[in-house]
Amino acid sequence: MPVRLLVAAMFLHLGLSPSIVLAQESQTKPKVSVTAAEMKSVSLTEVFTGRVEAVDRVDLIARVPGFVKSINFKDGSAVAAADVLIEIEPDSYEATVIEIQGQIQAAQAAKKLADIELDRQQKLYSTGDTPQAVVQKAEAQQGEADGHVLELQGSLQNAQLNLSYTKITAPFDGRIGLTDLSVGAFVSPEGGTLLSLSCIDPIHVTFPVTEAELLEFRSRRAKASDTEPLQLQLILADGTTYGTMGSIEVIDTQVQSGTDSILVRGSFPNPDGHLIDNQLVRVIVTDPTNDKSLVIPAKALQKDQSGYFVFTVGSDDKVVKKQIQLDRTEGTEAVISDGLSEGDKVITDGLQRVHAGVEVSISTPQNAPSSASGN
Repeated sequence: MPVRLLVAAMFLHLGLSPSIVLAQESQTKPKVSVTAAEMKSVSLTEVFTGRVEAVDRVDLIARVPGFVKSINFKDGSAVAAADVLIEIEPDSYEATVIEIQGQIQAAQAAKKLADIELDRQQKLYSTGDTPQAVVQKAEAQQGEADGHVLELQGSLQNAQLNLSYTKITAPFDGRIGLTDLSVGAFVSPEGGTLLSLSCIDPIHVTFPVTEAELLEFRSRRAKASDTEPLQLQLILADGTTYGTMGSIEVIDTQVQSGTDSILVRGSFPNPDGHLIDNQLVRVIVTDPTNDKSLVIPAKALQKDQSGYFVFTVGSDDKVVKKQIQLDRTEGTEAVISDGLSEGDKVITDGLQRVHAGVEVSISTPQNAPSSASGN
């Protein structure tokens, strides 16, 4: 006779109802919740510490000395390439240009006289009315006049270049940093940086990846049946998530000798300037995949000296301890590489009340696939 029936018969003999007996017996069984192991696609994620870097950054200095005539920007404002940011008083530079232009006109007139004189002496020499030495002297004077004109033309170009430097323009689209410049201030090349201009849309984020992590990543990508571009997401200092995803732009070609890591640079849209140059961030790198893996809730994991294990419930409602190989955890899920099969009912709640071999009372299975409902 089965044990349950024998116990029921004994209590019936004592005047107790079998249903009451069985109910009392069921109350002695530990109650647990289970979740069926299932095959699903689980993206791989890694978290790194990175730093925001402007795509382009330049410190602008005065290329000629002078007093500031006007400042055509506000600190922190966005500017476009070729915008005039600062104007230096141009009067003295304009005067120099005009002066040299006058000198060139005088030199060109002197050259014209030298040309006429050389032509006259050559004609006299052809008729024997002047010696060759006189002709040679006229040729030398003409050459000197030519050289003087060229010299002044070079001086004019230099003066015009200096005049152009009185307007300091933006070399690219960007945003102005903080400055302490004022109208009327004297500036010069020796005075150092007047302002900083950064191109921050898009903006870069650079982060180090260890050599081992990079090799593991490449190996995994090579084995995957279907690969998609990596996705980047940023976590800011206050714990908030930056709203726009980024992408890998380049992986450095050399290992950093001090850390055995490789620098990776990502790119993010930054139209509102929310990301700031040199800002420290956390970078979440997601490797999407369509390959399916065996997944269970991470809270089901247990660990002892032999490694990771889980408690499962068999068809007889008894607990079975199974050693497993944990591939990785992704958020609240654990990816199992060995030790479990799809549909195995893994205990997720009530673990402190069970051990191998004990019979349990199962609550409604969570996320159990229909194929496992008969287990």
